[in-house]
Amino acid sequence: MRQLFVAFCLVLFMFSPVRASAPEIEVAGVRLPERLNVAGRTLVLNGAGLRRVLFMDIYVAALYLPERHQDTQHIINRDIPRTLQLTLLRDLSTQQNLDALKDGLYENSSPDEIEAIRTDVDTFLGYIRSLREVSTGTVIQMNYLPGVGTRVSVNGRYMGTVGGPGFNRAMLKIWLGEHPAQSSLKRALLGSV
Repeated sequence: MRQLFVAFCLVLFMFSPVRASAPEIEVAGVRLPERLNVAGRTLVLNGAGLRRVLFMDIYVAALYLPERHQDTQHIINRDIPRTLQLTLLRDLSTQQNLDALKDGLYENSSPDEIEAIRTDVDTFLGYIRSLREVSTGTVIQMNYLPGVGTRVSVNGRYMGTVGGPGFNRAMLKIWLGEHPAQSSLKRALLGSV
């Protein structure tokens, strides 16, 4: 009887589905892993959503944190590792990217806050400027590590590291601040949809 049970278990194991990859979700055709490994730290997908302008899909944004959290102030003000990932769904010129980033920064940070990180902002915008044009499917990742700064990569290519927590907070506020790029996207990044 025991041999029959063992044989039955082996047959079940052989024909049971096996997950070859980590779980993921899909937003507007973009597949996003539920977990990322950033510099040895595992971050979980807090939320992801679609940025739309005039009925056009622009990009999918995803926010990864050490643990899920819906409190905007907690996410922005705590000095914790985090990743913001943007996957473009249409071709954009460098100038369009620069304008959108500057608008988001100035709408969500005070002049004093901007002045305190001006050099970091200029460095980051220089990375974006160097891309010339950003095509559909481009993945921009901003990995923040306390004590290190924001590591910027485009399609897996490391561009450089920018500033400290002040710069990263200002960048996050583009999507999570009082005047976010899009309210529904903010809710999606917070996992509130």
